[in-house]
Amino acid sequence: MTSAPPSDVRHRPLGALTDDPRVREVLAGAPVLHSAVDTGRGLHVTPTAFSWSGGALWVVTTRESVKVRALRRRPSVGLLLRTRRHDLVLTGDAELVDPLRLHGVARPERVLGLPFAALHYLGRNYRHVAGVLRDATPGPALVLDRLAVRIQPTRAVLLGASASGVLAAWGDWGEPAEPPPGTAPDPAAPSLDPTLLPAPLRPLLRRPGPGCLAWPSPHGPLALPVHWRGNGSPSDTDAELLSVVGGWGGGAAGLSLGTGGYRLVSKRGVLIRGTGRALPTEGSDGPARIELDARRLTYWEGEQTSTVPVPG
Repeated sequence: MTSAPPSDVRHRPLGALTDDPRVREVLAGAPVLHSAVDTGRGLHVTPTAFSWSGGALWVVTTRESVKVRALRRRPSVGLLLRTRRHDLVLTGDAELVDPLRLHGVARPERVLGLPFAALHYLGRNYRHVAGVLRDATPGPALVLDRLAVRIQPTRAVLLGASASGVLAAWGDWGEPAEPPPGTAPDPAAPSLDPTLLPAPLRPLLRRPGPGCLAWPSPHGPLALPVHWRGNGSPSDTDAELLSVVGGWGGGAAGLSLGTGGYRLVSKRGVLIRGTGRALPTEGSDGPARIELDARRLTYWEGEQTSTVPVPG
């Protein structure tokens, strides 16, 4: 059974988050931000370019994206930033910022802070912006169809990217949760039919590698680091992390796998959506096993997205 993390890990004040040089390193070096939202029909998680400015995370997305429609109703969001050395898991409250319609910019601090946030975003993501301009459908909608999302962090957990587990936590996560009794069963898991995806995306299901898990918790949707072990095998995540964030149990979940680059046409991925549960493995230091009963696959190639049901 996973032991509870020490109290100094659980109770650091959120205001001290960026005092930690490891956190600053992640904010500066993570290539993308994964954000998990509750759509009302399940959890949705995708990667996007981001920036950090004025104590908040900023992303730019289309006005009618799944993310924006969900945040209009439920502004809680789970976030994941990954580098080679560390993973940073956060929860946050999102605010839509639409300069064209003067939404989210009426307060003096927004009026003053928005130009700086825009400069930070363009400076950090100029290659992504250039890739979108090169590959997206040209026209006024390319700019007019986009708005910004400002995300104010409310809690955070820092993990070592290897097997070092939870290193620090900030904000009020509550008391750590105990894992359920018993251990994960045989590692076999139902295989997804790769032919449900276009041929260029099928290797994403076959190959083991890092992924992002959209997961339910008492604090709202979470975006957790996960190791995809390949089609037909359950995934693993950090057991101590699940205890800290109250993530033992399960419910509506999603697992995102993808490849990315600066060009829009190079961005490909798949989101496996269904119902999940987390179970401990044998030994106090073992990972948590994530079982996901897939119901839908949402995949994207550049600007094009599609959703297909999983038979069964």
